[in-house]
Amino acid sequence: MAAEKCVEIVQRLSNTSVRELMITLQDLSALLNSPSFSLREIAPHIPVRLLFGCFSTTNDEQISLCKGILSKLLSIEKADAVITQYHDFIIEGLNHPQSEVREFCLGELERCSTTVNGLLAILDNVDILVYTTRALSNESLACVKLASNTLINTAKHESGLEILFQHLIQSEIEELLTQKEVIRFRVYELMVTVQGLSKKAFELCRKSGVLEKLAKELDGDDILLRLNSIELLTQLADSGTNGLMFVEESGTANKLNHLLITAEADPLMSLMLPNIIRFFGYLAQSRPAEVTQQYPVFLQIVISFLTAADPSLKLIAIETVGAVSHSEAGLRVLFDDKSRIQEVMKILCTNISSSQADVKTRSLETLALIFHSTEVPSEDLSVLTKSLFSAMTSNPFQELMEISKQPFQDVHFAVLKVLRSLAKYRWAQENMTTCPGFLEYLLDRKTETDKTGKELKYEFIAELVHSPFSKEVFDKPIHLRLREYEREGPFYVRAEAAVAFEGAD
Repeated sequence: MAAEKCVEIVQRLSNTSVRELMITLQDLSALLNSPSFSLREIAPHIPVRLLFGCFSTTNDEQISLCKGILSKLLSIEKADAVITQYHDFIIEGLNHPQSEVREFCLGELERCSTTVNGLLAILDNVDILVYTTRALSNESLACVKLASNTLINTAKHESGLEILFQHLIQSEIEELLTQKEVIRFRVYELMVTVQGLSKKAFELCRKSGVLEKLAKELDGDDILLRLNSIELLTQLADSGTNGLMFVEESGTANKLNHLLITAEADPLMSLMLPNIIRFFGYLAQSRPAEVTQQYPVFLQIVISFLTAADPSLKLIAIETVGAVSHSEAGLRVLFDDKSRIQEVMKILCTNISSSQADVKTRSLETLALIFHSTEVPSEDLSVLTKSLFSAMTSNPFQELMEISKQPFQDVHFAVLKVLRSLAKYRWAQENMTTCPGFLEYLLDRKTETDKTGKELKYEFIAELVHSPFSKEVFDKPIHLRLREYEREGPFYVRAEAAVAFEGAD
């Protein structure tokens, strides 16, 4: 019955007048969405090519109906069918005046690019890649995103990577780079992502000259363009060794260091300060000693901005302290000056008592990074971190426990992250045992009411249990209860005993 009804509607679709076409499409859509019939039973009776032809209109409602019907029909076909069977219709769709049609076709190409057979079909039809590249200039951001995803998926395949950097596609890229700024930066963003896929991808991106063009955007007068270029160059630096090498060899780091030195004197240039600080923060994560020696003004400015009146500068400074000190090498560079220990740690301690929730949370997360250690801490690291902790306040654990009771979820989670980092240190465990009420807080599951809190506290307990020091530091009954907590898992709820009384209703 479903097949007969479907055939009848399709016949109307072939022979209907323009006026009746909408009713026919609505009937077909209703049939496909009916729970009474199987899509796989109906689909073979519907000619997909005929429906692609219905896109030849500027009527939004007709296009929307066609899109919905085609989405259902193509969803049960192999991903590569969109190219192997409907190639010409897809090309027409990519050049359609209505963005909804272009978006639909690009969405199908993206789906196609996520499968092996689909990607191979794309590679056999380079004209598809040409039109997909041109879609980067589309007014619709949704179309741009889909086109970028397809090109990135193509670049993940070795043959696809080579095709993207052959003359046919590169000539399209060059054309896009001559267009307005927003389109240029879409190309830059795409290439920054592609170069991070492999060493070969980086070499091809560099050889194409696109990365150099991105670096030269820093020389312009437009502050917003320079801000965008710094953001992409930061992503480039953070993408791996090759990207890091490029920003240094191209002179980008030196340019940004000069801007950092001169920015405070120029109100407009100062808008770039957060982005520049973030850039050097990424560099310092991998090579803290070299970066701080080569660009000493960076660390000086970061420390000075910890007390900045501008909230954006203050927050980026707090984040950067955490990013740099996340490694032991970075921690030693940051606190090689004894006076800096007192200055930085007291500021962070003051911040965690701040009325500003974002400042409080970021400062706690930075403390978690400062005390973080991937392995059992060395004696030297323990001495350094103990001095940092002691510089905060007279009783930091009491302070942390009180802050964790405040009705701000993000703040509470950040405190648990700090405690999880501290759990690796013997001196921290010893402080826990002497802090009034801390052991009770530690073993009380009722302090956590949601999933994230329960998981974070469990991770904290697990760190204590697996520490080589905890068995010596904690009394045996406490240690046994910690082990029991870990064994029971993060979501354990102790059953309440129920007592029945004779004569009760």
